[in-house]
Amino acid sequence: MDEYKEGELIIYKNGDSYEIGKIKRLTPSGAYVWYSEGETAAKTPYAAMHKLINAHAIKYTRLGGDSGETLA
Repeated sequence: MDEYKEGELIIYKNGDSYEIGKIKRLTPSGAYVWYSEGETAAKTPYAAMHKLINAHAIKYTRLGGDSGETLA
């Protein structure tokens, strides 16, 4: 849990599929992550989440209903 931050982009491995997500909220057992432009976040186990090393290269996202604001 300590390795992730709210607002951070991650990759979620779901079987043979991968999705980019944006962390909404951290909990001891997993994070709530936005995977679409809607406001609903899905609880995702930390074991299935992977940090994006080059996330700084992604300047804008609409995940979680953002209006395209610049990522920190």
